[in-house]
Amino acid sequence: MLDAFPIIFSITHGIISALGMSFNLLLIYLAIYQTPRVMRSYSTLIINFALTDFGACFCDFFVQQRIIPGGLTLGYVSNGVCKYFGVTTCYVGYSLMMHFFAHSLWSLLLSFSYRCYILYKPSPTRQELALLALLIYMPSLLQWVSFLWAQDEPAEIVEIFHQKFPAYDLTGQTVSGTKNILCFSALFTILHMTLPVTPVYICILLLRRKIVARLSFKGVIITKDTKNLHSQLLMALTYQAAIPVFYLFGVASYATGQFGLYNHPALEYFSFTSLLFIPFLSPLASFIFVNHYRKFILRKVLKIVKVEPQETSSTAYNYQSIVHVIS
Repeated sequence: MLDAFPIIFSITHGIISALGMSFNLLLIYLAIYQTPRVMRSYSTLIINFALTDFGACFCDFFVQQRIIPGGLTLGYVSNGVCKYFGVTTCYVGYSLMMHFFAHSLWSLLLSFSYRCYILYKPSPTRQELALLALLIYMPSLLQWVSFLWAQDEPAEIVEIFHQKFPAYDLTGQTVSGTKNILCFSALFTILHMTLPVTPVYICILLLRRKIVARLSFKGVIITKDTKNLHSQLLMALTYQAAIPVFYLFGVASYATGQFGLYNHPALEYFSFTSLLFIPFLSPLASFIFVNHYRKFILRKVLKIVKVEPQETSSTAYNYQSIVHVIS
């Protein structure tokens, strides 16, 4: 059964990461060429999100990492195409993937903060949003650079895990890792990837609650048509607010092994499988709830299958009204 895990893992990651890259490339195109004028400033955050998620999917496809926590030692088994380029290449690709996942979480918080901010004050310019996105990228960039120095000799990592987990057969596999995770380069990455998850998720839920309360406030002037579609906006916010749950799943599976509660290959493969669903699902929110994007995709799909498009004027009009309210 243990021999089947790498195959199932590689197939799953190959499919999901390939779809995730395709979705995010499409979202980048839509944000650049199909964004309505009233959403131009927000498209800056969409592009930031899509680029980050594309990078995460690409790196995951490249490394397909299994993480093995074993006390103070942390090992990584690379199952992706990076193994044909050597251990160091896999490790660099893995560190890049980690920093993309970290930046994705902060970008999601920035997105919710923006949605809340513009309900009270004028929307920032695209240049201001780009600068803000660059600023919140700095901790993730520092994480990537520092983590590059946490790599130890693969032979030493294999020997440690051979003694700690004799049932694990790592012979012939591409193994990298860190002997002592208490060193700054490794510890900073671990803390930056795990500690902010719960506080950020709580902040996102609080911002969502504040946004819904603001839109429901009688003092906010909105048209009768937009009131009928408050539930649709709530669905969009709820969808995006649910995405960070996959961070919690990934962190929980990692922590289970890290604290010695239970070690099993299924948990070690699951950590990054869970995280991969974030960049895979994230662009779907824009495809479904941004009217212009949805209409563009439907037109192209219907054109391919040679079906005449049906009018959805009510939904289009109501959603556009909501866009005007929040933008």
